[in-house]
Amino acid sequence: MQLSLEIKGDLPEEKQRGIEAAKAVFAAAGISPEQAADGMFALEGWDDTSFSADEEPNDDDDNAASVWMDANKAAIAACCADWPVDAVRKTTFSYNW
Repeated sequence: MQLSLEIKGDLPEEKQRGIEAAKAVFAAAGISPEQAADGMFALEGWDDTSFSADEEPNDDDDNAASVWMDANKAAIAACCADWPVDAVRKTTFSYNW
């Protein structure tokens, strides 16, 4: 899997800085981006079922989703580190696989 970060107005070096920050979060947590994405998929699927008790993610999925969210925050923070605060608030992002 290759991570890519899409933030409107970012420069290539900012984008790469963000990707490296996300990779560092995955490495520190000891899980792969794929595992983290699977956790997010389970969490979003549970949301899609209106939080049905029988679809609730297990602890591993929940932890993996948390790592995904932490990596996401780290990527945005690193990419936009030199940006004015107002510009960061208007940032939209996505990861492409």
